Amino acid sequence: MQLRRRLPSASTLFTFEAAARLGGFSRAARELNITQPAVSHAIARLEKHIGQALFTRSGPKLELTSSGERFSRVTTRAFMAIEHALEEIQTHDVSRHVVMMSISSGMATHWLMPRYGTFRERFPDTDLQFQLVPGAVGGPLHNCDLGLRVATGETSRQMDGRFTSERVVAVAAPSYLAHHGLLEQPRRPHTLVDLTEHWFGWTDFAAATGVSLPQQANRIAFSDYSVVIQAALSGQGIALAWTSVASRLILDGLLEKASDAVMITDRNYHFVTSSQRPMRPIVRDVREWLIAQMRQEERELDLML
Repeated sequence: MQLRRRLPSASTLFTFEAAARLGGFSRAARELNITQPAVSHAIARLEKHIGQALFTRSGPKLELTSSGERFSRVTTRAFMAIEHALEEIQTHDVSRHVVMMSISSGMATHWLMPRYGTFRERFPDTDLQFQLVPGAVGGPLHNCDLGLRVATGETSRQMDGRFTSERVVAVAAPSYLAHHGLLEQPRRPHTLVDLTEHWFGWTDFAAATGVSLPQQANRIAFSDYSVVIQAALSGQGIALAWTSVASRLILDGLLEKASDAVMITDRNYHFVTSSQRPMRPIVRDVREWLIAQMRQEERELDLML
């Protein structure tokens, strides 16, 4: 490695870091359990090797040069990172499983978190980690075990891990609907909550379902779908809800239909696995649990919607 060629020995890094942090050769010697001349010699070798003075000496007083201060910051951060990594390795429970998931921030916030306690009961020895996508899910899986992805037509029919079909409804908080009325029967001007830079919006929903949008509606927009749903939950307006995210909120009555219109596309969501990672049994079990949870909710949504 190039670093090894540029340093006389790794021990000089430890010696320099201790001397810089403690502000003296004698203190560094006591911490490292070596002699003060050994510290001084190591620092001199390091300075000669890199061609830069790292300390200025004025009698008993020792100060870092500008190069020494810069090098000190780097070595201190590096040793802290190494210590942190060693602590994690030493405290890591090898009996626990970790499943990395690539899902939308909306699904993580509004679909998965409300049932996380149930997940913990079912998988007490498994931790979930996430790569969150703020908008529409898509793209390859990078260092993930599971990812929620969309497929259509024959591609979808040939894939396993089907989670749910794409279903879109207009929803709002009960308090909002009580005050403003339904989407097509407004008592007061509506506010429509938009998701920016998304393939499907209010105009598309109206065209697909025949719903007439109110001409005098206000608009608010967010780039993160979890915030769109949160705005609806907070009574700020009517949002388009993908039931793959908002199913539990609708079934629990936290969000209610603002229109009888329901749009079902030919798109389906699948929990896909990484081609770069073997399918571990725990990953298969977690995927089956997620799918089973959604299938139960789909049956309930069919009756409600």
